[in-house]
Amino acid sequence: MKMKVTFSKRISLERIPNAILIEKQREGKQYQVIGIGHEAQSTVYSDIKKDANNFIYFERIKNSLEREKSLDRTTQISSFTGGSYYLIEVIAFILTHLKEKLQAHFRGFYKSTNFDWVITVPSIWKARARRMMREAAYMAGLTSDAPGITRFTPVGSPLPRPEEVNPQKLSLALEPEVAAIAAQHQSEVKGLPPQRYMVVDIGGGTVDITVHDKSNGRISVVLPPMGNTWGGTTINEALSEKLQEAVNDKDFKVLLESDPISAKATLNRIFYEKFEEQKKIFGNVTQGLRRVALSLPRAFTRHYGNNIPQKPKKMNMHYNPENESLTIGYDLLEEVFQSTINKILVCVRAAFDEIKPIGVDTVYLVGGFGGCKFVSQKIQGSIAQHRNMLYDNIVCPVQPDLAVVSGAVMWRKDPNIIQSRVADATYGVAVAPVFNPSKHDKHYKFVDEDGVVRCDCAFEVFVLKGEEIKDEVHKATFIPLQRKKTQAHIPIYCTIDDGVQYVIDKEGKPTVREIGKLVLDIPNPDNVPNKERKYDVSMDFSGTEIQARAQYSITGEEVKTVCDFLSKQD
Repeated sequence: MKMKVTFSKRISLERIPNAILIEKQREGKQYQVIGIGHEAQSTVYSDIKKDANNFIYFERIKNSLEREKSLDRTTQISSFTGGSYYLIEVIAFILTHLKEKLQAHFRGFYKSTNFDWVITVPSIWKARARRMMREAAYMAGLTSDAPGITRFTPVGSPLPRPEEVNPQKLSLALEPEVAAIAAQHQSEVKGLPPQRYMVVDIGGGTVDITVHDKSNGRISVVLPPMGNTWGGTTINEALSEKLQEAVNDKDFKVLLESDPISAKATLNRIFYEKFEEQKKIFGNVTQGLRRVALSLPRAFTRHYGNNIPQKPKKMNMHYNPENESLTIGYDLLEEVFQSTINKILVCVRAAFDEIKPIGVDTVYLVGGFGGCKFVSQKIQGSIAQHRNMLYDNIVCPVQPDLAVVSGAVMWRKDPNIIQSRVADATYGVAVAPVFNPSKHDKHYKFVDEDGVVRCDCAFEVFVLKGEEIKDEVHKATFIPLQRKKTQAHIPIYCTIDDGVQYVIDKEGKPTVREIGKLVLDIPNPDNVPNKERKYDVSMDFSGTEIQARAQYSITGEEVKTVCDFLSKQD
């Protein structure tokens, strides 16, 4: 299937859905991206139903990155057209496609390595999700001259860690942070420019909140990332539940059993194409609009037949069989909006509570859903009620859905504009220092192979929860416990609890959570004793990703170091 790619004004000015349609070629040995975003959606809904086995289609991929604890390099995602694939490779296909479009736009005059690349991520994403975006970028060849991914690895086969090539050419930007930078330049506020402000970034999948202080001209992030997964698409899901009730088919189970691929396409067309358009209209009209109308696909009305008119009238819906349209009244629309808005307001109120008593001068609302008038009015009313005062300095930039994009460019040009952040947890590693009876519990006492008495499982803290992090690095010294070891795997731990001294308690239960590993190459060709093989590890938590370097303390020789957050943990 070949398509003519056009760049309409509408699409060029909007953030597109994270959807991708891929065609299998050469008996599954090669794959070609047909389109992403709106292009992928419209094609899968209209053109591939009869030949679905030759296509792979994914939607709302970003939601899969929110399951932090279970996320690793082999995390799978199911295609709407059947089959499971490695999530990281699906993301790599999207990035490869975007890279190829950019190169085509410049007619091949530039290579990937001519660019600095920025990928924006929600600030509530943890290290695993952020690392997945970086490794997917390596697979896509963003920082090298490699062509990028062209085939899927069969699920169950090994998926090695991609080689890091020119890592400095890729930056990960935190969406509410960079949206704030853009909002400062693209918004008018009452009175003097704000010195302390909150940014509420509400997109399709997440709510991201941050608070900045700009009193000295540079930005200090004074609140750890807050938020949840109640973005705009949860409204679509709420309407889906109402329609399931109306046709008396929980989860549309009967419809999906009849023809799974076609049914999925039909349902997605209703809730993520037709209703998405009406949702935006409703959300941006503050008065006068009493209802919206959806044209239901023929496959839906043909399947449910006379079941549709039975309940909708009681639910403030009206089905017109003549034109197969469903009219939804204002009260029901407000109800499906309100359940999501309530969850957003919980986050906003919690953020205000965290920054007492200083408060903020201004609240910026950004993101595709954050910029809608219905949402901004509800947030303004909630803040006024929560703070017992009228709070009228709530501002939306001219293009709130593009604030993240334009802000990311500004930040990449001057990353030092953000001078400090606040740690969202306590981070550290396990070490085995020389045993000190005045400091260490004898339960953890042991003797290494060189006869040195040490303390096992001691928690070496690098940064504390709530600590202001600037550009300083944190160091720890390690000694291999076995002479034959030529590679060290050092777990990185985090905890939200205070006063943790050991990574496991006396019953052997973990007191911290492992988020990844430092992988260090430590060859020992001369069979040097362990006590002479000290190496210093420096970790930097000030950026948007955890960075590490290591070197032998005696020679100063750099040691190859990788922060591995995606290998499957035991």
